[in-house]
Amino acid sequence: MKDWWKAAILIAIAVVVAYAFTSLRGAKGYALRSGSEAPGFRLPALDGRVVDLASFRGQVVVVNFWATWCPPCVEEMPSLEKLHRALGPEGLVVLGVSGDEDEAALRQFVQRTGVTFAILRDPGGRDAARRYHTTGYPETFVVDRAGVLHESFIGPSEWASPGAIDHFRDLLRKASTAPIR
Repeated sequence: MKDWWKAAILIAIAVVVAYAFTSLRGAKGYALRSGSEAPGFRLPALDGRVVDLASFRGQVVVVNFWATWCPPCVEEMPSLEKLHRALGPEGLVVLGVSGDEDEAALRQFVQRTGVTFAILRDPGGRDAARRYHTTGYPETFVVDRAGVLHESFIGPSEWASPGAIDHFRDLLRKASTAPIR
């Protein structure tokens, strides 16, 4: 019974620390804000091409920063794949930006898990992750058709839930998903 209470207390502390960090991060102006222009990037993809975020202007893009050594990232990857398969044909673009240094491990993971959306390489998070002010993995940003940051998520999410699918379908229906200011 004592182990259960210890686990509950640790989880509660983690939630409080995460909330405080997120609040402070936003208050200091460090975090990217919804309604601001999404930072551009050009990164190599595992398939050999170079992907430029600007080339997706006119589409809704989900940019997920992750790594194979990150358990929550690995856990959420199947739901990102389901989101991609469900709404890719409707125009949603999912980009996985891996911070892995070890390209062989990354390729092995992608092959083993059957990920089909574009996986881009940002070793150590030195380029795109830095531009997006990420604080850890996973972090996800939704970029609207005009290249504007619509929303961001810190931590893992269930991307293939009916609510999430409906949310992204609504974004795809809109001419621009920029929030009203």
